Amino acid sequence: MKTFDLFLKQVITEKATGHEKDGKYQFFVRKDATKIDIREAFKKIYGVEVIKVNVMRTAGKTKMTGAGMSAVKKHALKKVIVTTKSKKTVDILKPKIKA
Repeated sequence: MKTFDLFLKQVITEKATGHEKDGKYQFFVRKDATKIDIREAFKKIYGVEVIKVNVMRTAGKTKMTGAGMSAVKKHALKKVIVTTKSKKTVDILKPKIKA
């Protein structure tokens, strides 16, 4: 698994961005990613030591659409919170290495 393929996108909510000052960053990752893979990839990409990685799995939900009332299944996702050492801030848009 390649390092840049691991992280799908960053979680951008008011709560998630409020925790960035504490050195906590939230991402959606691939379903087959492990805590060790995430820790090593974050360290390699941003050059910051990681203390802790919390993993949450969200269930896929069914959504009703249109007049025909057909059900659409939303994908299940895996979300992680990465806590950096000494609450160091990281510029997520500027990685240390290139893809």
